[in-house]
Formats: sequence, C-alpha cells, structure tokens
Amino acid sequence: MNDVLNVTATQIDDMKHCIGFAIQRVKRGKYKAYRNRYIASDDNRGWDDLVSKGLARKQSFKNGSGENPQLYYLSEEGFRFLGGLLEVKITEMD
Repeated sequence: MNDVLNVTATQIDDMKHCIGFAIQRVKRGKYKAYRNRYIASDDNRGWDDLVSKGLARKQSFKNGSGENPQLYYLSEEGFRFLGGLLEVKITEMD
C-alpha cells in the first residue's frame, strides 16, 4: 500500500470536506465526523484514485444531479490515514 502516500493536497482537502473536518472541533486530540459523504455529478478522478487505494468507497447516487451522480465516502482506512496526517483520532458520530 505504498501508493497511499501519493495523495494530493486536493484529495486531502476533499477528504476533510467529506467529513466536515474543522480544527476548532477537535477536542483532546479527537474529532467526531458528523458526516461522511461527498456527492459528485459524475465520476471524479481524484476520488476514484482514493477508492483504488482503499481510502474511500463509491456508489451510484440516483438522487443526485448530473449525468452520472456518485456518492463517495471515507473507508475505515481513509479515516485512519487522514487522522494520521492530521494527528487526530477521527471517528464517526453515532
């Protein structure tokens, strides 16, 4: 999984946006993600790359707009990877 290290700054920003990451919401080194979704109107090259690396998952999203709406979300590995980069333990809200 060495190619996981080849994640772009844009992909990292997209991952943070996906989970609604805000540094001011980090408490005692922990962040609870209140969402885990990124909706695109079509396939997205950056997100598809994250999917191929196991950091994200993807599914069709028929309720979205565009020709081929897709729903992307972080996998458990994606949470661990992003948390490692940010030096924060990231979990999903219940």
